[in-house]
Amino acid sequence: MKTINTIIKDSAVGTLNIFYKYAVICLFSGIVITAISLLTFMLTNMSYVSASFNF
Repeated sequence: MKTINTIIKDSAVGTLNIFYKYAVICLFSGIVITAISLLTFMLTNMSYVSASFNF
């Protein structure tokens, strides 16, 4: 079973500098967390969202 470090090492991110590597990982995880939180907000407040966008 691959660990996160071996996946990073085998990918294109693994060839970058250590600071750039963690910057890319933090940026990607921030985008994923934002997308999940927006989806959760839309699903829990569907009446508010549909009234705002006139769905």
